[in-house]
Parts: sequence; C-alpha cells; structure tokens
Amino acid sequence: MNKTLAIGLAITAILFAAALFGQWLAPYDLHHQLKIDYILDDSGKGYLIAPPSPPGSDYPLGTDKDGYDLLTKLLNGARYTVLLSIGIALARIFIGGSLGMFMGYYGKQTVKPASGSSSWNMLNGIPVFIISWFVLRGITTNSSLSPLSLSLLTGVVLTAVGIPSVVSSVKGKTQVIRDRQFVQAAQSLGAGHWKIVRSHLFPHLKENLLVLIVQEVILVLALFGQLGIFNIFVGGTTMYFDMLEYHSRTNEWGGLIAQWRDLKGIYPWIFYYPLAAYILLIMGLHFIAHGLEAMYKKRYAKFSHL
Repeated sequence: MNKTLAIGLAITAILFAAALFGQWLAPYDLHHQLKIDYILDDSGKGYLIAPPSPPGSDYPLGTDKDGYDLLTKLLNGARYTVLLSIGIALARIFIGGSLGMFMGYYGKQTVKPASGSSSWNMLNGIPVFIISWFVLRGITTNSSLSPLSLSLLTGVVLTAVGIPSVVSSVKGKTQVIRDRQFVQAAQSLGAGHWKIVRSHLFPHLKENLLVLIVQEVILVLALFGQLGIFNIFVGGTTMYFDMLEYHSRTNEWGGLIAQWRDLKGIYPWIFYYPLAAYILLIMGLHFIAHGLEAMYKKRYAKFSHL
C-alpha cells in the first residue's frame, strides 16, 4: 500500500464513521436552537446572546443564522452525503458493469469510435445533470414524501443517468480481454460462457471496477453539488415564501453549501465548514483512486495486464 492510498483510506474511513455514527456523536439534538437571550454575569454586567454564534466552546463550529448547531447538522447530514453517494456508485457499477460485460462478451468487435454503438453514444452525450434536474425539479421542493423516500428516489434517478457511461467503459475493456489468446484458448477447450466470465473476464476487470467505483462516488458528489446550486437538495428542499429561502431537509453537505452560499462574506463559518467537509471527502476519494491506480500499475508493470 502506498502513502497516497493510505491517506485516502484514512480520510474516507473517518468520514464514513461519521456517516454511520454521526447522529449519536452530535453534541446537540438536531432540534436544539440557540435563542435570543439577555444574560447578567456575576458583576451585574449584561450582554445579549443572539444567533448566529461564531465557533466557540459551546458550539465548536458555530451555529447557523437560525441558531442551529453546525457540527450537529454536519454529523446528521453525513449519512446522506457519504452513504447515498457510495450506494449510487455501487448500483451504477453493478448494473452498468453487468450490462457492459454482457454486451462486450457477446457483442460484435468494436469498430471505429465514430461508428460505434450509436445508442450508447447518444445517451453519453446528454449531460447527466440536465436529465437529473428535469426529473427532480418538480418533486423535491415542499414534497409530502419523507426525506428517506426522496433520498431513495434521487438515488434511483442518479443511478439511472450514470449507467450508460459505465456500460460503455466496461464494454470496451471486456472486448479487449475477450479477444486475448488465453480466452480464445479456453473457448477452444470447451469452457462455458459462465466459466470464462468467472475465471477470465472478471479477474481481469476487478481492479478497473474498483477504481471505477471510487471515481463514480466522486461524480455523484459533484452531481449533488450541481443540483444544490439550483436548490434541488438530496432528501428534499423546504422553500419558505415569507422571506424566500431554500433549506435542506436532510442537512446533506452539498445542500448546506448551496443553502448558505450567500452568507460566505457575512458569516463565513456557516458556508466554509460544510464546504471543507465536502472537499475533504472528495480529496480522500481522489487519493484512493490515484493510490489504487499507482498500486496496480506497479504490480503489473512487468506483466501484460489491462
């Protein structure tokens, strides 16, 4: 294991633990709110307490402008950011990878890129954000569905839009392995299709699939952020009309960043702490992807391997 991979795994493991146990590690209840109060000290001197509170001993990361503890919000929202992004990536790889191997193994030999599979090329040419925005824009705002239901619905949509690119990638790599001499030799000796897939195709694809999973998690997180810019938050958006505001129902990190982006010059901690957590997660995943690629490159440097 190289240093890059070790650093990435350490960062991601900490944030994954926060996603699993964050709601129990949070310093306050999610509904705890700092309210306006006037306090007299022992000397009789009074001072006013009002949100938002900057980072301090009572609130390590401060509060938002409504008085809710920011650390508590981040720990409760971590499971939607981390676990849902990983789940979507795994679903994309499982479905898209299976389809890609099937199409690559049974399909015709790949021809010139310009005359390849036109249907998949067409699907890959449509920005996934446009499709996601079009489907989710009328569903997530002030919805009667629960945050869990909306999160699952978002997961289904984001899984579906990411499958075509995974299929194309795995299909091309499968076709390269399928035409190798050792696969042809196995076929000539009477090996069945399932035997070839299990013993030859998947073992030569598993490293690529592992890297692809990490890359897909990063792409999903980027999509969370893009949707958040247009006030489509994972788990649902609450829109207030009296003073037009959009709030994340789940405190997903991309939603918190988008929700408070206009306050970065006034109360910077409200915006930059969620942004730091979001960037740290993406950095950890980038380190894992680069570390895995470097490890596999070194492992197979002297051998012919995809």
